[in-house]
Amino acid sequence: MGDEAETTIRTPDGRIVTGKKLNFKTLKEEWNEYELEDGTKLYVKLVLIDVVRLDEFSNLGEPVYNILSQNLVKVKASRRAIEEVKNKIKPGESPEVS
Repeated sequence: MGDEAETTIRTPDGRIVTGKKLNFKTLKEEWNEYELEDGTKLYVKLVLIDVVRLDEFSNLGEPVYNILSQNLVKVKASRRAIEEVKNKIKPGESPEVS
């Protein structure tokens, strides 16, 4: 795993805190699956990028970890969802992106 590196980070509440950057190995990454009310299937997976163990403890007395992660999303749109969107777009018109 290697040596831990001392680092500082800014917490969401604006504090500057120190901690140790930790190496890690991925044991398992699974997809969470959701079915939306229009029949579309949504697949979401969190992928860990970086971990820092802060030099502080939670209210439960456990070390606090700050993580950097990325969410991966796959969509399998249902026919119903596709038709509903098609019906809202006029011929020759581009869909609006919001």
